[in-house]
Amino acid sequence: MVMSLPLPMTAADHLDLIDDIVAERTQEPNKTFFNSIADEWKQRVGDYVAHGGSPAHVPGWPAIMGKAKSFKTLYSHPADGSAQGVVLQDLRDHDLDICPSCGSPAVTETLDHYLPKGKYPHFAVTPANLTPMCDPCQRRKGEDTGDAATPRFFIHPYFDTFSLDQIVQLTINAPFTTPTFTLAPHPGLQVAETQLVSTHLRALQIARRYIRFFRNEHRRLLRNVAKLRAKGLDVVENIEAWQEGHADPTPNSWQHLFYDAVMRNGPYLAHLVSGPSPILP
Repeated sequence: MVMSLPLPMTAADHLDLIDDIVAERTQEPNKTFFNSIADEWKQRVGDYVAHGGSPAHVPGWPAIMGKAKSFKTLYSHPADGSAQGVVLQDLRDHDLDICPSCGSPAVTETLDHYLPKGKYPHFAVTPANLTPMCDPCQRRKGEDTGDAATPRFFIHPYFDTFSLDQIVQLTINAPFTTPTFTLAPHPGLQVAETQLVSTHLRALQIARRYIRFFRNEHRRLLRNVAKLRAKGLDVVENIEAWQEGHADPTPNSWQHLFYDAVMRNGPYLAHLVSGPSPILP
């Protein structure tokens, strides 16, 4: 249910940002501290980009945890015109109206730390570690990254690629007067892809959150179908057009998943086209 996003800066730009941040630290004790760790900081950011932010391959940095607040402040209180402040503003200035992490129709006004800044403060202002995310996803993700059995729970919008564009599939279940649904990884995914999508869906509780949307979208569909039938318009052609329209910017948007499920369900389509007139909830 993820929307792939372009990496906001090149690997070299990530390292240049660290140089700029360190150069702006002109007061003690931060001046000495940041100068002393600059080279290792750049190495760790480079490793993050090289390994796609995977917690299985990007270790913590115990030596800097005593100064974690200094890194977090770079994010929470950037000075006007500061190197990281400009970057953070650029990351927030986007046109997304879909959460890249779950596909819901939501305004994503905040940035999520893919590797949480509580555990990885040195990535607090690393652009590759910051992605737009809706509030419900952020609340559920929290400080989680994975566990011993599954080192990585979450899809990374900047780095993860899949063999299919649509990685989640919705199935609408009868009875069609009061349908239910199943939300699962797309059956065409490879095994490793399926495992990652499954943990992502489970950890963010996306199926549970989809219930209200599904109920409302079903009601909306019934109302629209009633109007189409009253005007003698082709129901299937219109539903197909709605499906195609919602495929942009991602086929994993909640709207596209719904209309894709309708179009794949022959009995449900037949019910909409020629069954009893829809009862409007």
